[in-house]
Amino acid sequence: MKFPNAVRPLREMAGLTRSELARRAGITPQALGLIEQGRVSPSTHVALRLAKALSTTVESLFDPEQRAVTPPGAGRLRTERVVLAEIAGVRVARSLEDSAQPVPSDGLRDESGCTDWMTSFDGSMARVFLSGCDPALSLLAAWVNRQGRACEAVHFLATNAGAVAELESGRTHIASVHGTKDDVRSLLHGRDAVVLSLARWRMGWVVPRDNPRRWMIETGFREARPRIVNRPRGAGARALVDEALRREGVRADEIAGYDLEVKTHQAVVQAVAFGGADVGVAHEAAATSEVAFVPIREETTWLVMKRASLHHPGVQQVLDLLQSDRFRRDLAAFGPYDVSVTGAEMHVKSRRKT
Repeated sequence: MKFPNAVRPLREMAGLTRSELARRAGITPQALGLIEQGRVSPSTHVALRLAKALSTTVESLFDPEQRAVTPPGAGRLRTERVVLAEIAGVRVARSLEDSAQPVPSDGLRDESGCTDWMTSFDGSMARVFLSGCDPALSLLAAWVNRQGRACEAVHFLATNAGAVAELESGRTHIASVHGTKDDVRSLLHGRDAVVLSLARWRMGWVVPRDNPRRWMIETGFREARPRIVNRPRGAGARALVDEALRREGVRADEIAGYDLEVKTHQAVVQAVAFGGADVGVAHEAAATSEVAFVPIREETTWLVMKRASLHHPGVQQVLDLLQSDRFRRDLAAFGPYDVSVTGAEMHVKSRRKT
C-alpha cells in the first residue's frame, strides 16, 4: 500500500537534507526515507513535526484530496501555478502567471504560501529560466524544449531592469535586456557577467493602420495630445516615451493614458489596434498588419548570465543554439531580426574592488 505525500519536494524546496529534517522531526533518516517513498504512514506526532519544520500543514503534506477542499464557510484561496528549477545550487519556485508560454506546472501555491506539489523535482530535468520582454525569447525557449527531454526552458516576462534584478537575486538563469551597448552597460553597473547578442532589431512608435492622426508623430505630444499605452517602469519602451516627453518639455501627467501599463509589446500593439490608445512604443517584431510602425532607433537584445551558470546544461543548450544556423534562420523569419550579430559577445568591465 502506498501513502502518497509531498514531503520530499517540500524538503528540497526548503533546502534541507534528509538528515536535517529527520532530526527536526525526531526520527531517523531511514524512517524519513520510507515516508518520502510513501511506504509508511507517519504517526500524528511525527506528521505535525514534519509540517512545522516545512512551514506547511499536515493536510498539504499527506492528504492530496483534502488539500483541494475549502473548509465550509471559508473563502476560497486564490492559487497560482508554480514551476521549479535549480539556480546556483538552490531550488527556486516561480509563478507561471508571468510566463509567456504554456508550461506544465510542478505545483499549486495558495495565498498562504503553502504549495500542493504535483510532481517531484529530482533534478533529472535541466530547466533553464529566461527573463525578458523580447518576443524572440519564447522562440528560443521553444527551440530548447524541442531539442530533447534533457533540458526545458521557461520564458518569464520582465522589463530590462526587472530581468537584471531577477538575475542578481538568483531567480533566473538568463536575463534579456535590450537597447544600445551603453544602455546595457548602464543597467549592469559593472557586474562581471557574460553578455551575448541575441539579435538586432528596431523599436518604434505604433499607431493605427490608417493613421488618421499621422501628424501626431510629426508634431509631437505637446500639440497632438494623443492617448498613449505604456510599458511598466524599468522597460526600455517606457524610457523612450519619457525621453520624447523630456525633449518636448511635456509632463507625464499631461498625457492621457501615461499610467496605462501593459506587460508585453504585443499588448501595446493590441491596445492601439483595437482603439484603446492612439500611440505606444513597441518592438517591431510585435507589430501586426493592423497597425503602422514608425521606427525610432535600432536596438540589440542581449542575453546576460552569471559566469557561474555557464556550466548549467540548459544554459549550454541556449549557447549552442546561438551558434546554430537553423535557429538563426528561424529567428530571422520569426520577426524582422538581424541575426548577423547573434552569438557575438559584449565585454563588460568588471566592478572594481574597493
